[in-house]
Amino acid sequence: MNSCFHRFLSLLSCLLFGSIVEAQPFHGGTGSQTGPLPPPQVTITVEGSYRFVRANGIPDHSVGQFPGPGNPNTISAQNYVFRLPVTPATNATFTELRQQAIGVALNGIPFDPGTAEFWKNDRSSGWRKEAIVGGRRLLGLDQNNAHVQPNGAYHYHGVPIGLEKVLGESQSKMTLIGYAADGFPIYAPYAYSLAMDATSPLREMKPSWQLKKGIRPSGAVGPGGSYDGTYTQDYEFVSGSGDLDQANGRIGITPEYPKGTYYYVATELFPFYPRSLRGTPDPSFERHGPGPGGMRGGGPGGRPGPPPSGQPGPPDSFSH
Repeated sequence: MNSCFHRFLSLLSCLLFGSIVEAQPFHGGTGSQTGPLPPPQVTITVEGSYRFVRANGIPDHSVGQFPGPGNPNTISAQNYVFRLPVTPATNATFTELRQQAIGVALNGIPFDPGTAEFWKNDRSSGWRKEAIVGGRRLLGLDQNNAHVQPNGAYHYHGVPIGLEKVLGESQSKMTLIGYAADGFPIYAPYAYSLAMDATSPLREMKPSWQLKKGIRPSGAVGPGGSYDGTYTQDYEFVSGSGDLDQANGRIGITPEYPKGTYYYVATELFPFYPRSLRGTPDPSFERHGPGPGGMRGGGPGGRPGPPPSGQPGPPDSFSH
C-alpha cells in the first residue's frame, strides 16, 4: 500500500474513532533547514467531548532554508496542546480573529495566516501586510507557504503544499487537512461542486473576498497606491462572488461528514484561511503576553498539557 495513503488512513481512523496517531519522521525531500530537525511527533485523541492535538511542531515534509532571506529564524520543537470540540456549533455572527492561530493541521503545524508587519511598522495604523501577494511568497515563506516565528514555531500562511503531498491530495477527492480553532474541519481547495451532493464533480473553491477598487488613503492615514493585496485592508467581502462565506466556509457533505457539516476551505487566493470563525475558538489557540511586535508572546497550544479537568494549561511562547 502506498505509504502516503497508509498514513492518511491512519490519521482518518484517529479522527473518526479517537485512537492515537503518531507521525513518522520525514525522510528525503528537497531543501531543508540548516542542520537536522528532530523527528516530528503528533498525537490526536478524542477524550470526552474534545479532540486534543499534541505535537512538537516539527513538519513531516521537506522545508525551505531557515534561517533564510526574509526570515532569520530557525525551526525548533514546540510543546503544543490544542483542544477542539468534537461537535462544534455555529454562532449567529462570525468571531473576528486577531493575532492567533486559526487552527491546526493534521501534522500538528498551526495555520496562522496573519502577520505582525504593518505599514511604517505602526500597528496602530491598521494597515497589516500580507505574506502572500499576487501569488508571490513574501516574508521568507518556503515552498509550503510557511515560515518560522521568532520562537522557532513553523506555521502555514497559505495552502500547505508539503502536507497535501503527504496526504495524497488530488483534484479527485476532498482532502481533510486539519481543524479550525472552533472544531470545524478544514479541507484542501477542491470540494464538491454541489455542496450537498457527494456525486457532483469536485472543483477548486473560490473565496468571496475581492480587491477593493480605487486608491488607498494616503498621507498620514494610509500608504496610498492601488489596492493590490499588499495589505489585509485591500480586500473586502463580496457576498455571492465566490463559493464560500465570509469565513471561507460553507455547509456541505464531506467524506468524513456524510450527513453534512459546516467546514472551511484553504484557498489559493485571499484569505487563504478564515480570518474569522463561524464557531467559538477554544482558548488553547489564544495568544498571550505582549504578542506580535514584542520580544515574546504567549502562544496557542504552547503548554505542557491539560490538567486533569481537561481545561487548557498555562501558555508558553508563540510570538509571530
